[in-house]
Amino acid sequence: MASPLLIPPPALTWLLGADPAAVLVVGAGGGYPALIAQAGHDVSVIEPQERAAASLRADRPDLHVAVGRVEALPFDPCCFDAVVSFQNFHTFATGLALGEWARVLRPGGWVALAYLKRDDSIPWVKRLAGILQSRLPEAMRGEYGDDSMVSLEQSPYFPSSQRRSFRIWAPCGRAELQRQAAQAKGADRLSAAERNALMEEVGRLYDDCARAPDPLRLPYSLSCCQGLVDHAELTAALTPDQNGLRFSL
Repeated sequence: MASPLLIPPPALTWLLGADPAAVLVVGAGGGYPALIAQAGHDVSVIEPQERAAASLRADRPDLHVAVGRVEALPFDPCCFDAVVSFQNFHTFATGLALGEWARVLRPGGWVALAYLKRDDSIPWVKRLAGILQSRLPEAMRGEYGDDSMVSLEQSPYFPSSQRRSFRIWAPCGRAELQRQAAQAKGADRLSAAERNALMEEVGRLYDDCARAPDPLRLPYSLSCCQGLVDHAELTAALTPDQNGLRFSL
């Protein structure tokens, strides 16, 4: 999961507003609940895994942490100003989740989604991808899950939505670049000799491309989507399909 340090303050303000709000964070991981609390918001967290929830409670007793499914929230209606999901919206049953998130939002509330994506079009990043994929075919394939944000844009619970992207350049030193390469998908299956060879090649790439004493900078795009809730869909009367079958008794 991407570091919360790569979420710049303007992006957080766009996602959650400048004024303190009651925010439900979906998922305890990644450091995002703490980041949002530091921005002045009243933070609650819904986490499916008891162990992850317990760890966050121990680290941040000031946060309200509940264990439960994001598609069946253990909260009363209309108790949050915003529901925010970083990097994990695609892992849920999005249709069911959005209905639940609409239920717990107050009138005027919104859902905010964000995905941090690396920009692999930069020449030195292309070279890095080539090095990794020569040994790790699954590495740096750019599958982030951000395509799932279209579900928010098409949801009847959130008929008004908007998108925005933020450009981010993250400093990356030699050791950090090697560390990231060592954590690439499939790297755990390399032998010690193969791992050492990979680290040496990544190190040479860094030495070729960096302009000492400045580190390389990894380019990212933070893709954000925000949808304003409309409770009319939750309270609309159900009408039978006029084209359905009819039985006479």
